[in-house]
Amino acid sequence: MPSTRYERDEGALAKFSPGKTLKAFAPYQDPPFSEALALPNPLREPLFQSYRVIVVVNMLSQPFWGRAQTLRVYLRGQGLIRYWLISSGGKGFETPSGYFVPQGFSSRHWSSRYDAPMLWAVFFNSGISLHSSLDRGALRDMGRAATSHGCVRIEDHRAEELYHLIGHSGYGPVDRLDRNGLQIKKKGQAAKLLAYKTLIIVAPTRQWGTQPSVKQAAKVNVAHKASEASVARNLPATRTSAKAGSSQTAQTNAKSHRNRTQKARK
Repeated sequence: MPSTRYERDEGALAKFSPGKTLKAFAPYQDPPFSEALALPNPLREPLFQSYRVIVVVNMLSQPFWGRAQTLRVYLRGQGLIRYWLISSGGKGFETPSGYFVPQGFSSRHWSSRYDAPMLWAVFFNSGISLHSSLDRGALRDMGRAATSHGCVRIEDHRAEELYHLIGHSGYGPVDRLDRNGLQIKKKGQAAKLLAYKTLIIVAPTRQWGTQPSVKQAAKVNVAHKASEASVARNLPATRTSAKAGSSQTAQTNAKSHRNRTQKARK
């Protein structure tokens, strides 16, 4: 099972400094780094200032997000440091899009469902993770096709480096964001969350610096209203039970008082 803390996993490194990964399992090859330099830099977004590492996974080709089936890594203070090919979830197993934080680490994970290795796995949405792949066919598909069962497949050496980059991003309070990448507030102040200071963006989703679309906003409103409705349903029931209990207690006390009074009269 994945550990919620990087430091507790057997693959964690107490000392790690990022260095460009030169090795790769054939037939994988990195895309031209220069084509990613012109894409929007998420480090400049004010809402993301509490995050030290930002990972952008892009599933479909769009002007804002860039080439499909790619992954970019940004490090605060340095900018864009990595640009790799990946393979996301195929038809019927689409990788969920949105804004996430790391939830678990497992350098030697094994999928019991698919009886397959998921090495250097960083989980970010329940059982969905960023993890390595050593399969020759999967390596060939990276950058070309979405063929996974929902996870994001990365070449093994690169998955290992990303695993440590995220693990060493620091653990502490970060600004809490919703799935649209918008700040969640509590009593007018930015809500905080204890997590690794890595933001994982799976695109296409809402572009930072813009308001959510009507469809995206509707989903958030529906979820919020459903939560409020659930609370509203529970509160009256609790109050009714309390009133019923008080009424029953009062009736019992009154009956006891009458019995005691009758006995005294006798």
